[in-house]
Amino acid sequence: MRAPSPLAVAASPPWRLLIITDDLGGGTGNHLVAMTKLWESWRCQARILSQAPIRARQKPGIPVTVVPPGRLERYPFAQIRRLQIASRHVGQFQPAVVHAYFFWSIMYARALKALGKVPFLIENREDQGFNWGTREYMKLRATRSLPDRVICVSEAVRQVVLKKEKLDQSRVIVIHNGVERPPGPLHERSGLRAKLGLRPEHLVVGMVANFNRQVKGVRYLIEAAPLIVQAVPQARFVLLGRGNQETELRQLADRLGVAEHVIFAGHADNINDYYPLMQVSALTSLSEGLSITLLESMSHGLPVVVTSVGGNPEVVTDGVTGYLVPPRDTPAFVDKVVRLLKDHDMRARFGAAAKQQIERRFRLHDVAQNYLQVYEELLPRATTPSGR
Repeated sequence: MRAPSPLAVAASPPWRLLIITDDLGGGTGNHLVAMTKLWESWRCQARILSQAPIRARQKPGIPVTVVPPGRLERYPFAQIRRLQIASRHVGQFQPAVVHAYFFWSIMYARALKALGKVPFLIENREDQGFNWGTREYMKLRATRSLPDRVICVSEAVRQVVLKKEKLDQSRVIVIHNGVERPPGPLHERSGLRAKLGLRPEHLVVGMVANFNRQVKGVRYLIEAAPLIVQAVPQARFVLLGRGNQETELRQLADRLGVAEHVIFAGHADNINDYYPLMQVSALTSLSEGLSITLLESMSHGLPVVVTSVGGNPEVVTDGVTGYLVPPRDTPAFVDKVVRLLKDHDMRARFGAAAKQQIERRFRLHDVAQNYLQVYEELLPRATTPSGR
């Protein structure tokens, strides 16, 4: 999809987009913040209303209003208060489009659409609904006529949405996530390797994950570590992330006798400094939408070993850019990681193919254009970014 021409953009007035989200952190928050910077440069006047404080790596380039905590932060009082705040925000900003992320923000936006306060409503689905239960899906099905478009980050997510939410399939589309080009040239940051206790001979398997979610399957990487170290003694595992499971994961590494091989590096705002340390990037998730970490790893020219869940098979070409393995299959995971660690030429070949794959299909600039085109299809011609 093409971007609007600079001349047409300059001649047209900015139109207003309000994003309502439960959270501005993690892969979704980082992706969203990066896209809004491009939308703003294309004269889409955007604002964000977030139900939680900003945790994105980048500082947002557009105004963000964070909903302050109330005295009664429990259902349904918190939801009623946040809906009222969202309603006031919509009334003040008068957006042409509201774009909602995550369950409760979607429900607030749907309520406002039903009340006639929102002209067009677009929603995102970032995962396969692993944390939504029967009640959530009942609410979504009961109000399924309200969104104008639902954007899914992978075809795997789209299939779950169609099955569980019963939406009209003509309104459910796929736009894969994208990533910006890494800053180059890619070199290890001076002193970072030593800070992590890595020596020149060490071969690093890296993982970036949220330690708050069992679905990320970090424990399966640690459980595979003893077998990988047995085959490749110089292997080391760098885990980037944080969360309430960290103590449990550290204890697991200690029980398995690989504590000195597993490095908990914590949260990193400067994540691009860490990818050049790695020889292999791994994901042992039980469910995925379309992992930003996977896209980032491949954009850095890293071969990957990831579980064949969610959108992963839509990104990874097995045996070309990396390997796909079944979830919880430790022998298969170990085999593929060991193959790559032992074969420098294979790593280089897979990594080059991975980088090319991202350049061709998953660039953030192209993804942002695709989102804009969805808006253009809904907005009256007089207010589209291209002015057509």
